[in-house]
Amino acid sequence: MSERGAQRADLRELLDRAPAYLPKLMAAKAEAEHAPLDGPSADQLSEDVTRLQTALDEAEAASHLPDRPTAEPALHDLLIRTRLT
Repeated sequence: MSERGAQRADLRELLDRAPAYLPKLMAAKAEAEHAPLDGPSADQLSEDVTRLQTALDEAEAASHLPDRPTAEPALHDLLIRTRLT
């Protein structure tokens, strides 16, 4: 959150204006972060990550998109012109 020109990413600093339930919600999130995983096994997750990474690699190889953006010089010129006006 940006306030008076300063970025404030820690919600605990904003509790005085937050909804009343926020402290409980934050505590539940913190507790869940350290709880054991209740879901797929580590082997299943590893297989899925490998499969999905392969799919991403194949899609990237088949893509007709350029490796780098081609509009970068035009965007730079637009920003410079905008700042100077």
